[in-house]
Amino acid sequence: MPRSETGGDARRTLVSARGVHVVTGRIPPPDPGFDAEDAAELLGTDAAALGSLDGSRLASYLTARRWVRDIVTVRLRRPWRGFEATLRGTKPRLAASPLDVSIAHAGDLLVVGVVEHGRIGVDVELVAPVFDQPALARRLCTLVERRRADSLPPADRRAWLTQLWTVKESYAKAVGAGLALDFRQLGAAELRHSDAVRGVLTPASGRTHAKIAVSWVDAAPSSSLSSVRAI
Repeated sequence: MPRSETGGDARRTLVSARGVHVVTGRIPPPDPGFDAEDAAELLGTDAAALGSLDGSRLASYLTARRWVRDIVTVRLRRPWRGFEATLRGTKPRLAASPLDVSIAHAGDLLVVGVVEHGRIGVDVELVAPVFDQPALARRLCTLVERRRADSLPPADRRAWLTQLWTVKESYAKAVGAGLALDFRQLGAAELRHSDAVRGVLTPASGRTHAKIAVSWVDAAPSSSLSSVRAI
């Protein structure tokens, strides 16, 4: 993404191909010059959510949505009408637009994705001991994936399990299921060969302690589906 789109921040493009656009970067500190009118134009009917956000969450919330607006208006040259009001914890939706959006953050790292056709899910996680806990591994892995995890040295296992989580979580976000999916029945390798999945990416985060995944699926899983198209 050109510097003019980034407003001078440390944002960088992870994916920009075949209608899929994903950027990542650091969440800036809270802006003391926060302008409620600008936020209203940015958010649309979702501006009502601002009252429930503290300083750090507000910075992440507004930054993510500004990045979405940049992709929509600068890169895609589409009109901007803000976001629909949605419940917290649910996937954001653009007002009066067919574009699909996904947002994820971990620590100070933010990832934003927009897709022109179909649905998108993005996830980012910091590599942490929690992903190597037996209880979480049992929730996360198929039997084949458990055997693979058990064969790895501890440091490699933790990083591999973190990446495995991001792949499955990004897919769950793309299809709108969230954690309702049973990850134990969802093989990450099989997703790449599913007729319902157009692409599953694990782009480099630029940080050794963070993992990112992007999933892109058809808009209507019950319709005639496309073959896998890796980006």
